[in-house]
Amino acid sequence: MYQIVLTENNKKIKTLYEYNREHDALYRFTNISKKVVHFPKKQVYKQKILTEIQYHILLLKKREEGDKSIIVRDKYGKLLESFMEDPKWVVLGRNDYEVEEQFSVTDANRKLNLQEITKYVLLPKISEKNPKQVLMLNNKIIIEGIKLNMVTCKDIDETVRLYNKLRLYCFDNKIQNVIFFGSIPKTDKSVWYKKLHELTGVGYNRLYRKSSR
Repeated sequence: MYQIVLTENNKKIKTLYEYNREHDALYRFTNISKKVVHFPKKQVYKQKILTEIQYHILLLKKREEGDKSIIVRDKYGKLLESFMEDPKWVVLGRNDYEVEEQFSVTDANRKLNLQEITKYVLLPKISEKNPKQVLMLNNKIIIEGIKLNMVTCKDIDETVRLYNKLRLYCFDNKIQNVIFFGSIPKTDKSVWYKKLHELTGVGYNRLYRKSSR
């Protein structure tokens, strides 16, 4: 029996796959590390505190007599003995892993990733008669054409990172009729707070925030 498990900050959070044959497990382990992630998740809330995270995948084998784990260390060089000395499983491999970030978007019935925001929110129906503007307000990105959508990020740094991804996508693909205005000036924020509240129904307290919690 073989397992491929996902770890977050060196703690197992999920078993991704299980196999009976080593060949199948090795093939999946090798190829899963090659997947393309367009906007990797870099932080999560833990006990209401925004915490930096690192993901890895481990290839595990059911422990048999004489089996030895590979050496597994954290980013500070400390041995991860909880994995290396697990009485049930032995570690055969460990790779970096990235998880796609997802965002809350007004009028969407689920969270969307970068590609979905680009395809379903930013690009639809743009034309000379329907240009769109993209702006940043605290930890939010506003995408406005005929319709207005608001994307909520975890904090301002993540907002800037997502904004730049959208801007570079439009530049690289020579997409016209999308104008990027940067951060809304302090003098104009009250107008946008009122507009967003009226068009999206989002409360003022949430709009004023610079983080999602």
